[in-house]
Amino acid sequence: MAQPSLSQVMGRLVAETAAANIPEAVVQRAKVSLLHNIVVGLAARHRENIGQRMAGRYWPAPAEATLIGNGARVSAEGAAFANAALMNARSQDDTHAGSTSHPGSPTLAAAMAVAEAHTSTGSEFLVATILGVEVLCRIGRDFDHLIAARGFRPAAVLAGFGAIAATARLMRLTAEETAQALGLGAHLAGGLSQVWLEGSAEAPLQLAFAARNGIAIARAAACGARAAVHAFEGEAGFYRAFAGASSQPFEALDGVGQRWQLSEITVKPYPVCAILQGPVGLLLDLMAAHALTSGALTEIVLELNPYEAAYPGIDHAGPFASSVATKMSAQFCLALAAIDGRITPDGLGRVDDGQLLATAAGVKVVAYPAIEQRRCRIRLGLRDGRVVSGSVDAPVGQPSYDDVVRFARSLAEEIGTNTSAIQLLADVIAGIDRAAGIGGMMTAAVACGA
Repeated sequence: MAQPSLSQVMGRLVAETAAANIPEAVVQRAKVSLLHNIVVGLAARHRENIGQRMAGRYWPAPAEATLIGNGARVSAEGAAFANAALMNARSQDDTHAGSTSHPGSPTLAAAMAVAEAHTSTGSEFLVATILGVEVLCRIGRDFDHLIAARGFRPAAVLAGFGAIAATARLMRLTAEETAQALGLGAHLAGGLSQVWLEGSAEAPLQLAFAARNGIAIARAAACGARAAVHAFEGEAGFYRAFAGASSQPFEALDGVGQRWQLSEITVKPYPVCAILQGPVGLLLDLMAAHALTSGALTEIVLELNPYEAAYPGIDHAGPFASSVATKMSAQFCLALAAIDGRITPDGLGRVDDGQLLATAAGVKVVAYPAIEQRRCRIRLGLRDGRVVSGSVDAPVGQPSYDDVVRFARSLAEEIGTNTSAIQLLADVIAGIDRAAGIGGMMTAAVACGA
């Protein structure tokens, strides 16, 4: 008997996994990502409104799902589009280093919309998001570096698969229908990294279109649409086209149903690129521990894994067109952290600040093969001749649920709400797997932004 294709394996995983077989630790990680992504989306309401405008203008009916930014009711596809764009707008949504992706925004946005449209239970919604994240991350694990090297943004290229899988689960598609949907999704994958080099604004829309398309694709499969069996690993398939890969995927299939990708997901304490979470936190810690100011520094040397050091936009000292470019730049982000002692969206917009640019010019990025992804080392040269250094030896961003609640409460002012409203949302999400539906969660999210 022939070996099943990747899409067939993933189809069975999505359609046949019982909720009881998902470890409780994975369920808790899903709740952390859910709360985190919703609140960083709400904090971006005044910075991203294209998604909301498009959903209200072009996809208003049937009114079956909710926009978390303003409470409007629109179609499921419209809500998925708008909510995914909002969650990704600050570049602070969750990340998966193994696939260089942002799985939460497209997967959660699609799952929320479809769960509302199908009146799914809270448990059904949460399981669908877990399986959607699992599929997205597994499909991207083997060849994300090669995808990025060809100028594609892995987070955009992979985003639709999470939305497809979550939607298929909520629609109760069969394993075969889900496999067909994933194969169809390979045809609509895309997204370029040029956005980081120019500082243009389309990055959130890449994930938004993927979330919307994921719903449409799963619905097409439900209506009988079919795709190539080997859409991913075939000679003219997804991996060959996007990565130039001639080998078969291994990591995508390793430990399916046993090793859950959500255990590797991290959430971002700072509104900058995932690669820079560790460096920013380390720099702030070093400066606090040694009572340093930016004026005491002569240079900042950042050592990164070679893939991360070469990732588009990371080693970039300016000039900067917008905050889209600065939040990717190691030079700008470390300079901002050194001067302000924190990172804020407003600070990332100071593209013409002379002090920032001068400090950024003193930041050097060095590729160091022995450093793993999401780890780093920093060396600070001081005007008094001393050298201060430190390292990040484990990925940043795996808080407990209580920790992420504290983070969410810290965003209350930016969101324009109070901590009581944030706490109510957190309490609802904590019990979402026991809820009859997700209406309470959506109402609490909208109330935070009201």
